[in-house]
Amino acid sequence: MSEPASARTYSTGEVAEHCGVSVRTVQYYDRQGLLEPSGTTPAGRRIYTHDDVLKLEYILMLKATGLSLAAIRTIMESPYQMRMLVDLLDDQQDILEREIKDRERKLAVIRQLNADVQLHGRLTLSTRIDMANTMHNRTSWKHFVIAMLIVSVLMEALWICGLICSIQTGHWWVFITCLAVAVVGLGAMTRRYYRHVTYWDPQSQEEFTPKFWPWFFAQHTMHTRKLRVPATGDKVWCVEHFHA
Repeated sequence: MSEPASARTYSTGEVAEHCGVSVRTVQYYDRQGLLEPSGTTPAGRRIYTHDDVLKLEYILMLKATGLSLAAIRTIMESPYQMRMLVDLLDDQQDILEREIKDRERKLAVIRQLNADVQLHGRLTLSTRIDMANTMHNRTSWKHFVIAMLIVSVLMEALWICGLICSIQTGHWWVFITCLAVAVVGLGAMTRRYYRHVTYWDPQSQEEFTPKFWPWFFAQHTMHTRKLRVPATGDKVWCVEHFHA
């Protein structure tokens, strides 16, 4: 019959293997007073018990949260261990959340600078105010595009419903009315979008606002449109700038 786990003893190497750490780590925690062995052999080798193994697992779990060894020692030595643990974990959570937000801001700046270079072939942003305005405009553009998609779906559903209703009832004025409302709704959204955009001429490196109908029928991608630029009269792909 095998001995129960609680009665088993471990060498330093066995503790390290059981917990998935190096022997040096176990020895370091011993020197720091966090994981003292329960005894030693006559030859001076350290002996650890099952409780010691659980203690190391506990230390490693807290270490994985980013807590320092000093903080972990404070928790383990405190007579109010659970209260201390909750307070330190709350503090650590606040620290990590602030770090995440800071990294997200830095990542957003990197993405914006990268996008600016890729769209324009050079860096057009020169100040932090330019950066803040561009990022605000980009967020507003995303919201506007979502709103346009919702309106487009609703308007399409409207004239389709009107068509079905007219086919079933024979009252074609219903379809004509729904189609007119859909066209007016889509036209209003398109006009509103047009008022929010300007275009960057890669030749003169200046922004301009094109006439509506040439703009409306021009070839376009998500962020560019092929337009006749004022400086030369040539049709070129221009980068679109959305202004909130």
